[in-house]
Amino acid sequence: MPYKLYTVVLLLAAATFSATAASASPPSIGNLINERLSWMKDVAGYKAQHHQAIEDLPQEEKVLESTLADADSLGLKGESVRPFIQAQMDAAKAIQYRYRADWLAAPETDWRPRPLQDVRTQIGQLSARILQSVAARLKSGQPLTEQDREAFMHAVQQKNLHKQDKQRIWETMKGISLKE
Repeated sequence: MPYKLYTVVLLLAAATFSATAASASPPSIGNLINERLSWMKDVAGYKAQHHQAIEDLPQEEKVLESTLADADSLGLKGESVRPFIQAQMDAAKAIQYRYRADWLAAPETDWRPRPLQDVRTQIGQLSARILQSVAARLKSGQPLTEQDREAFMHAVQQKNLHKQDKQRIWETMKGISLKE
């Protein structure tokens, strides 16, 4: 193999290894919340297809109970977690309502939502990872900073999600505390 080609191959391999190593770090809380909210188009689409209401209070109660149990097992104070979970559910509903409103004027004909049960499984896994990340951050004794807020606001970017929705999630996340 000619020397220049060999050097290029080595440089590409090193770049690939570096990119892989960098991507191996755990995602930020903001990235996890962004991923959780990214499923809302599928939820809205499924509910629209099956003529279901956006607001599903029994499902919300199940999510809240499950998440609070997870929070408790992670050493988080449940009552401090409740507003954070509610803020995420409210933002999720807002996204769904906004999609449904958009579809009244311009339906999407070349897209199909994923099955709701599959989507809810993914959302549940992400919710658990979000709480694990929050608990780890609090247990490490690192308070959330203005720099963290800016990174969060930048990371959480979904169509039909407003700045006020993100701000509420951020503020409620700052209110989470560990059990004493």
